[in-house]
Amino acid sequence: MAVRVKIRLRAGSREVATSALVNTGFESPAPDVAVPIAVVKALGLWPPARAWFVSADTGGGEVEMAYIEAGAELELEGRRLVVNLVVNPYIDEVLLSDYVAGELCITILDAKRGLWRFCNEDAVRQSAEPQRWR
Repeated sequence: MAVRVKIRLRAGSREVATSALVNTGFESPAPDVAVPIAVVKALGLWPPARAWFVSADTGGGEVEMAYIEAGAELELEGRRLVVNLVVNPYIDEVLLSDYVAGELCITILDAKRGLWRFCNEDAVRQSAEPQRWR
């Protein structure tokens, strides 16, 4: 099992509630969230009015992705963060970068059992179920 958290993404008047994989292997110098095309469509951001295309090395090889800067507001249990959306056509779930996990104060306690908490709290939380976007 991995650690997934329940989040809300908002863009304008549209909102998506979903689980997101806390992916420490997704290293980023900015608040990046990788999302499938179905998520940005649900947010009304596809095709993007303002985006640029980037090439990134992933576990599956090099991938061309649309990058939407400050594309959404992410909320996790009352904690909010403006995030960039990295639209990856080859994924089927939302992925939080290490930067986002750090900003939200997510601490992974046990990746195998899916246990996590906020770094400034004692309450241990259980991983959310995966939500696939196709």
